[in-house]
Amino acid sequence: MTRLMGWVVVLAILLLLGGALAQMMIADAGVIMVAWHGWLIETTFWSGLALIISLLIALLGLVALWRKLGPTRMLSRYRLRRDQKAAKKETAIAITSWLDGDDDRALTALQRVANAGGSDRLPQAIALAIGLTQGEWPERYAAFVANDPELKLFAQTLQAERCWQAKDYGAFVTLLQAHSDLAQVSWLRERFWQALYEQAHYAALLTGVNEAAHIQPQLREHWLIKTVTAALQQAQGDETALVTILKPLAKAQRNLPDILVAEIRYLVSIGQHANAFKRAKNLLERPGQSEHSALLIDLQIANLDKLSWLENHTPVTCGPIFCRTLGLVNLQQQLWGSAQSWLEQGWQQQDRQSGLKLAELFEQRNMTDQAQRIYKQLAQRPHTNP
Repeated sequence: MTRLMGWVVVLAILLLLGGALAQMMIADAGVIMVAWHGWLIETTFWSGLALIISLLIALLGLVALWRKLGPTRMLSRYRLRRDQKAAKKETAIAITSWLDGDDDRALTALQRVANAGGSDRLPQAIALAIGLTQGEWPERYAAFVANDPELKLFAQTLQAERCWQAKDYGAFVTLLQAHSDLAQVSWLRERFWQALYEQAHYAALLTGVNEAAHIQPQLREHWLIKTVTAALQQAQGDETALVTILKPLAKAQRNLPDILVAEIRYLVSIGQHANAFKRAKNLLERPGQSEHSALLIDLQIANLDKLSWLENHTPVTCGPIFCRTLGLVNLQQQLWGSAQSWLEQGWQQQDRQSGLKLAELFEQRNMTDQAQRIYKQLAQRPHTNP
């Protein structure tokens, strides 16, 4: 009731003021005249006063509206959202470029992330990369993939790295075989090959090496030699393995010197000495391959055939292994003089085995002083050559 009486009093006062103001307007309307640069505005005093008050109220309303809406804050928020979106995109580009081995593009993208004010995506990726060996990492991995599926390849790469650090080559191979795009990550590719090698998956390794794109020819050749050598060594004694192992290779790859050496040793292991001799001659006829002549020692073929071929293919400059091989073949033929001459040439080139065989030859021929002198020299020299 008291509150209602208050409002009645206020209303009565307003009505009285309104009536007094109306009488003043009727009694003397007054005039307002404004002149500005040739413009002339004339109106009654009360109309002008109402106009001025209306303009002030409108101005105050605009100021209040400006403060409430805050266009500068809206612009700042827009720019922030734009920069965050750009930083998120550039973070993905940086990580993908790093996985592809394009370090220059990755660095450029990271600089753009920094220029955009950073991205919460990058700290999350770094956090996942830290503590790979911790027990709770699988849970962190699952949460990361769920929150940011676009970076799933990055997370899987770290998962592969975790298997590699734990030397769990089986899990590493399984993971990369299940996700073929992982095998395209440049720094995982060689690890994948190494894991296949450790697991003796030589057929898959040969296929992967041959099909790999954008690798140096020397690197491809290195892995082919390493894989074929291991496969043939493992298959020694298995007469059916050779065709399967060499089938993925092109003719030029099959005739690489180190692969020929592995093939010759395999052929010896299955008793195909004639084929081994044929492949050995193919190898030794090439320039600079005479040091593989020691392969002939284990071949069960006529010594005269070995001796004849070696003498007909003696290089201009004979290395220690070639000299030793020819000396041993002469020994088997009991050609003591020729054997001594070739072994002496090998011994002069610091070949330890040539020295040992020469000392034994001197003992057989009752040349004790010469044998003792060589034994003494051998004892004083470091054991450096095979």
